[in-house]
Amino acid sequence: MVPIDRRRYTVLDDPNSAIENEVIVTVFDWHGKAPVRATVGWNAHSRKGRDVGSDEGAERDVEAALAQAHRLVERYGFQCIVIVLEHEDLWDPKWGTLIRR
Repeated sequence: MVPIDRRRYTVLDDPNSAIENEVIVTVFDWHGKAPVRATVGWNAHSRKGRDVGSDEGAERDVEAALAQAHRLVERYGFQCIVIVLEHEDLWDPKWGTLIRR
C-alpha cells in the first residue's frame, strides 16, 4: 500500500462532476462551526458483478473516511477516490496530495 503522505487524490469543485466509478470523500467543517469531518459516497452503479447503490456514510474523521474509501476501491473495483472540499484550507497535506482535474 502507498504511504498516506504519498497518495494523490483528484479534487473536484462540484461533487456532481464525479463519474460512476469514483468514490467521493467530502471534507467539511460546517463553515468553521465544527471540527473537520468527512463523508464517503459514490454514484449508483454495479461493480464486480455486485449492485452497489449510491450511498453517503456517516460523518467521521478524514483519515477514517479515506481508509474506508480505499477499502471500497479494493472491494468493489472503483477506479479512484476523488475529494470535495467545503473550502480549500481544510485539506491537511499529511492526508496526501491534491490535484485538479
